[in-house]
Amino acid sequence: MAYGPNTTGDNIFVNVDTPYGPQRFKVASFHPKPKYDSVSVTPLNSEHEEWIAPRGWEFDMEVIRTDATADAFFAQWEADYYNGAPAMTQPTTITETIKETDGSTTVMKYTGVVLKLTDPGKRENGKPITMTISGTAKRRLKS
Repeated sequence: MAYGPNTTGDNIFVNVDTPYGPQRFKVASFHPKPKYDSVSVTPLNSEHEEWIAPRGWEFDMEVIRTDATADAFFAQWEADYYNGAPAMTQPTTITETIKETDGSTTVMKYTGVVLKLTDPGKRENGKPITMTISGTAKRRLKS
């Protein structure tokens, strides 16, 4: 639900399509951040100049563990890796769908994604388990 004219996390949906098929995670938060390379130059006869180039994206995603989906996904990848078939080298895509406050929809696709299980979550009596999945993407494209 929107909060006045602002987009909130309730309006954003994240789908993860992997070589193992689509993964349906209950995403609590998704935090994408752009990466850049920069080169700074200060010529003797001029003012400071800076060149910036995009170098992909990195992200953190908090997932609420409702079943074994995330654990099974990373366990399968690890087993395949040690059996000589690292399927995660194949393309993974994250699709972020945002319901805008004006009723329109914006879709962003993160391509060339590499996922890693950063934190499988703290197991605590009576509390939900929040796992952290992080990764990088080569590009973010507006669909």
